[in-house]
Amino acid sequence: MLKPLVRAGLGAGLKSWPAVLLFEITYKIAGYFLFLNLWELLRSAMLRALGVSVIGQQNIGLVFRDPMCVLLLLCAFLLLAFYVYLEVTALVLYCEEGWQGRSISVWRLWRRAFSRSLALFHLRNLPVVLALVPVIGLSALPLANGFVGKVQIPEFIFDYIKGAPALFAVFLAVMAGLNVLLFFYLFAFPGVILEGGRYRGALRESGRLLKGRKIKTALALLVCMLAFLLVALLLSACMILLLWLWSKWGAAPDGGRGLFTFHYLKLSAMGGVLLGVLGPVSLFSAVLSLYHHYRGDVRPEPVPAKRSLKFGLPGVLSVAAALILLGIFSETELGGSPYAVPQAGTVVVSHRAGAAFAPENTLAALEWSIREGVGMAEIDVQQTRDGRLIVLHDTDFQRVAGLNQKVWETDYATVRTLDAGSHFSAEFAGERIPTLDEMLEAAKGKIELMIELKATGHETDLVPRTIERIQAAGMEEQCVIASMDPDLLRQSKELAPRINTVYITVMAFSERYDLPYVDGYSVETGFLTAELVATLQTDGKKVYAWTANSDASMLKIIRMGTDGLVTDNPPLAEFFLNVTDRNYFLDSLTDLLYPAADRK
Repeated sequence: MLKPLVRAGLGAGLKSWPAVLLFEITYKIAGYFLFLNLWELLRSAMLRALGVSVIGQQNIGLVFRDPMCVLLLLCAFLLLAFYVYLEVTALVLYCEEGWQGRSISVWRLWRRAFSRSLALFHLRNLPVVLALVPVIGLSALPLANGFVGKVQIPEFIFDYIKGAPALFAVFLAVMAGLNVLLFFYLFAFPGVILEGGRYRGALRESGRLLKGRKIKTALALLVCMLAFLLVALLLSACMILLLWLWSKWGAAPDGGRGLFTFHYLKLSAMGGVLLGVLGPVSLFSAVLSLYHHYRGDVRPEPVPAKRSLKFGLPGVLSVAAALILLGIFSETELGGSPYAVPQAGTVVVSHRAGAAFAPENTLAALEWSIREGVGMAEIDVQQTRDGRLIVLHDTDFQRVAGLNQKVWETDYATVRTLDAGSHFSAEFAGERIPTLDEMLEAAKGKIELMIELKATGHETDLVPRTIERIQAAGMEEQCVIASMDPDLLRQSKELAPRINTVYITVMAFSERYDLPYVDGYSVETGFLTAELVATLQTDGKKVYAWTANSDASMLKIIRMGTDGLVTDNPPLAEFFLNVTDRNYFLDSLTDLLYPAADRK
């Protein structure tokens, strides 16, 4: 069964490839402008409704308590859901036309997808339609090529989940369950979209079709997708070979290396967009082929194409338009081109003083950062019951020292007896929880400090005492005071205008970010956008992004030209800062194809 299925699936997916390519590119462009303008309107309306200048995590609860804001968010989510299903519907319709052996134009695909998507939002379908939107975004299956298909769990949340084995096991179980659920819904989509059914009935039909065939079906889908990837790999190899032969045709001084590199970069960018489009197409082509096979449907015989200039010209124009638009689109941010040109001066900030290489928020971690030449270290400051300023992130000592007791309920004498190093490794056994004074002394003249003040509601004169210690150390120019509580930053700026302040926030939504008591913003990487960076820097504010530990998040931050990158892994961040524009695969490939002897 697999060989005919693969042939039928690939054939259906490639039947009118210019049409689906044009659809996907125009779909992305339309979505970008639609949601960009929608976001501007939504943000302005919510700020006016709440009467605030900035919406961040400290006041996000106001949004969900205001009826107008809730209504606006609901309308925005409905529009987002329609946008998601517009793409899914188009892919199902496109693959069905291919399975039937018919061609389809991009205009007809748009019209049919739009009308069928509206029909999905029947009252009986609505709960399932809305519930599936986040599932589609988080799925491991390539169901969508739009920005919803690239939804990711914020890195700081994912790092927290990974750090707790039991929680991580639950997370994996939930994700597996969501993908299994989506597997069943894959075979419900044709019944709902093509036949105008309801999800409840379509899901029952999906269960009937897959009865006794679940594993076989999953393997068949996997084989089809692997076949698609194999074809893509072979085509890439052919492209490389042809480019190499063409570059050798002339007598360039470098043996053709420069010509090869230029065209390889252009074609690989176009190929990346094409793969992103045809990946979901290959999946839905396989699903439609299996769907019809399980129903016992007979695929119509292909109708011979009429060969004449009249009938051939639209096809030629469609291919030309698709390739031209593909070339233009691949050079944009939407097509995967870097967000912005990397800017010099991005400082690496060691999260919790250097948490990946020594116990977090300890002198050992800070000393490691100093030895490595890191530009800045971020530390967390809290108050004990007797008012001492200690460096600790959590509100209790359980995770780092094994004492299940709140910081504000503990005297400093007890804190001094705790071992904050053994949980990291035996090498750091006996490492103590330091005071702010100890960290300032160790850092003076060696590394800048971003001092995050943790607002627990139990502190007493936290800001004045912190500023007093900074001033006593003579480090006003070497320290930055940061916090998630804007009131602490306001106090800091009033007491010590010379000390810069940074507002740490998961998100920051505003029309203006020029708060007089905030000198910079530190934004969670997942919510960082090129627009936000440009707006903040135009307002004279520094921009930091936290906490970036993956390759993708570091590259995103660097390419957006932020002022600082907060990470647990400074060496990796420094590496990417130095090689952002390098393509190691291309370097290795050209070294292989153009030996040094050819370039003399």
